[in-house]
Amino acid sequence: MENTGTTPGKLIVETRYGDLEGIIDRGTRAWLGIPYAQPPTGELRGRAPRPPLPWNGLRSASRFGSSAVQISFAGDPSAPLHGSEDCLYLNVWTPPHESAEPRAVLVYIHGGAFVVGSGSEPYFNGPFYPMRGNLVYVTLNYRLGGFGFLPNDRDPAASNLGLLDQIAALQWIRDNITAFGGDPNNVTVMGESAGGMSIGCILGVPQAEGLFHRAIVQSGGARPVFSRDEAALVLERVLRAANVQHSEQLLALPANELNAVFGRVAASSNDALVAGEPFHPAVDGVVIPTHPLENLRPLPTLVGYCENEIAFFKEIGSTALLEGLPARVRRIAGEETWRLLEQTYMTTERRDRSWHDDLVNDALFGVPSLRLANGITAAGAGVWAYRFDYPGASPVGAGHTTDLAFTFNTPEHSLLPPDWTENAQALAARMQDAFISFSRSGDPNTSSLPHWPRYTPDDPAFMSFDVPRRVSSDFIGAERRAAWEPVPLTAI
Repeated sequence: MENTGTTPGKLIVETRYGDLEGIIDRGTRAWLGIPYAQPPTGELRGRAPRPPLPWNGLRSASRFGSSAVQISFAGDPSAPLHGSEDCLYLNVWTPPHESAEPRAVLVYIHGGAFVVGSGSEPYFNGPFYPMRGNLVYVTLNYRLGGFGFLPNDRDPAASNLGLLDQIAALQWIRDNITAFGGDPNNVTVMGESAGGMSIGCILGVPQAEGLFHRAIVQSGGARPVFSRDEAALVLERVLRAANVQHSEQLLALPANELNAVFGRVAASSNDALVAGEPFHPAVDGVVIPTHPLENLRPLPTLVGYCENEIAFFKEIGSTALLEGLPARVRRIAGEETWRLLEQTYMTTERRDRSWHDDLVNDALFGVPSLRLANGITAAGAGVWAYRFDYPGASPVGAGHTTDLAFTFNTPEHSLLPPDWTENAQALAARMQDAFISFSRSGDPNTSSLPHWPRYTPDDPAFMSFDVPRRVSSDFIGAERRAAWEPVPLTAI
């Protein structure tokens, strides 16, 4: 329980690496721009993160660290670089007063298709969960694009440096969060899109064992994951685009030139190999020994997605993913299985949605959410499934990212603004309280959202976040589920 006294909490904390001085941010205590690893620059470019160097004296933690380098799809080497390679920073917010008991910790991993985003975006509203839920709240940056997800000859783990960055941040939290009043034995990771996909992956990464205890996966699942051979083919494309022979030459390029190469490859990625997602985790035998779904740890998990995810991609004109993913599924699953999928979706077409839109929606988010839920259940942990169904979430309904405004109470930052009515605010409160309850105790049931049953493959119940809220069953329907069964894990 939170301390009800009036003495403010301290702003100076002692970490393993040195002393930090925080600030007051909208009623909370905040420490921003904390290095959790050394800058991955120079000889450390393309290598696994290394622990931060200690410092002497008092370090100010009043400003965010730089975001990771973001992909420029223009591919212009003369364009200014957005972000920095010196990006491995995290941010901590706590309630304003000390607590007699250590607080549960909620760690948020941002999305952005593994090529854009940061932990300092206003969407993620650092003070919100500490004030509403009495939690310690952490956001972080990790390497993106080819800086974080491209094999090279310097490090056998190079295909998954972005995941290793996230793991390094979780190790820092384990070792230091007590100084901020957090409980290192009660850590929940939450993420959306590429953040949720990262969590789906690290649930099956041995190096992450013991670093977190629950997971909230929004529009994620353990996807996309290249095979080792596919990652090597992407590297070949990048080398050709850079007109160099090997990865050491590539890593010697200035950051803006290197990022321009990554942008050119990303801009032409709507094919059956990369499927609109050229940079993301891969099986490498080091970080990811086998597909993550084959190696899941039994941790309580909330998993769900938005009812009409692809409406967002269609609205913003992002077609590479919508064209590339079906081609990838067809290539890997084979013609016979692809024809079965098409036929099944045609014969079960809904009145309000094209069968092809549903197929792509399920390939991206429905089936990966289902497979992660089944895998965690089989591993022996409780799963609570949900779907965000609220049609007033945006002008195109419950599309991709539209649930974030409800997760963080930030409708003003939504890419597709919601109709923020009293019903929307009440729905947001129910979602937030469920996430808080789960982060504290591993159970999302609350007084405002009771009777959320566990998911099982035999009884695939899920909570529909809508107005009114309701418990429904079966994300995508029995016939469609059966049609996806022969599709390999690597296809989506």
